[in-house]
Amino acid sequence: MYQRIDRKAGALIEAERESEHIVLAGCGSAFNVAHAASPILQRATGKSCRPVHSSDLFLNPEMFLSSAARTLAVVISRSGSTTESVMAMREAAKRDCRVLTVTCFPDSPMALEADVALVLEEAGERSVTTTRSLTSMVLCGSFLGALWSGDEEAGLRLRRLPALARERMVMFEELGRELAGLGGVAKYAFVGSGGYYGLAREAQLKIKEMVLLPSDSYVSLDFQHGPMSNVDAAMLVSILVSDSGRAYDATLARNMRQLGGRTLVLCDSGKGEFSEGADFLLELDVGLEDGIRDVLYMPVLQFMAYYRSMATGNDPDNPRNLSYFVEVNPSG
Repeated sequence: MYQRIDRKAGALIEAERESEHIVLAGCGSAFNVAHAASPILQRATGKSCRPVHSSDLFLNPEMFLSSAARTLAVVISRSGSTTESVMAMREAAKRDCRVLTVTCFPDSPMALEADVALVLEEAGERSVTTTRSLTSMVLCGSFLGALWSGDEEAGLRLRRLPALARERMVMFEELGRELAGLGGVAKYAFVGSGGYYGLAREAQLKIKEMVLLPSDSYVSLDFQHGPMSNVDAAMLVSILVSDSGRAYDATLARNMRQLGGRTLVLCDSGKGEFSEGADFLLELDVGLEDGIRDVLYMPVLQFMAYYRSMATGNDPDNPRNLSYFVEVNPSG
C-alpha cells in the first residue's frame, strides 16, 4: 500500500496543501473509514477534517462544501461504484473541489474520474462483507496522515503493522472464537474515542450484517449517557482503549461489569489497570500509539462476528438482503 502512496506522493501533497479543509465521505463500512480517518488527518494537517455520509454530500452540498474555502473531498468506496459515493464525487467536482478517491477497483467510475485515485487492488475481496478492504482503507488514512504531516517516523511505524498482525493472528482468531462462543450473549455494544469510534462503528456493523443481532456503537464516555440502561448479562461491551482516555476507559469497564454486563477490553498494554473491569483482555503489546496501531484492534472483532455468524447458521460472506455495492435510483 505505501508503495502506491509513495508513487503518488507529489499529487497527494499538492491536493492537501491547496485545500483549506477536508471532508471524508463514504457509505456503510466506507463511512466508518471516514470516521476512523478524520481525527487522524485533522491532527496531521491542522485543518478541519469531517466525516460526511456520501448521500449528504450530494443532497446537501452547501452544508459541507464551502464556497468560501477550498475543499478537498476524500471519497471512499471499496467498489468505486456505489451510487451515492459516485454522485458525491461528481457533486464535489462540480463545485470545483479537488477530489481524492480511495477504492479497490481500477476500472471503477471513482478511480477513473477522480483528480487523484488510490486504488488498493490487493485489498479487494469477493465477500459481500468488508473485512480486508476495511482495514486496508483505514490504514491508508493513517499513511496519508503520515505523508501530510511530513512525519517519516510515523510512516516507518505504520510499515511494521503487517508483520505485527501476522505474529498475533493466531491469538486474534482464538480470542474471537472464544468470544463468539459465549453463552447467553444476545446483544453487543462497541465503544471508542477519536479514531477508535470509527472502528467501533464498523465492529457493530459486522455484528448486524453477519450475526443479525442487536448491536450499537458509541463514543466511549457517551455510553454512560443513556445507552448503558441496556447493559445486563446478555450484553458484551467491547471497549477500544485510547492512550488519551485509558483511565476513563478503565473506569467505564468497571462500571459495565458492576451493571452485570460482560466486557472485552482492547488495549496496547493493560498494566493492571483493567484487572477489575475486563472479563476478556486483548493486549497488543506493540508499543505503538493511537493513530498507528488502530487497525490491530479489528481482526479479533471480525473473527468474533465471523464465528458467531457460523455458529448461528448464517453465511458471513453473503449477509441477508445485502449486495456487494448499492445502486440507488430515486423514484419519480
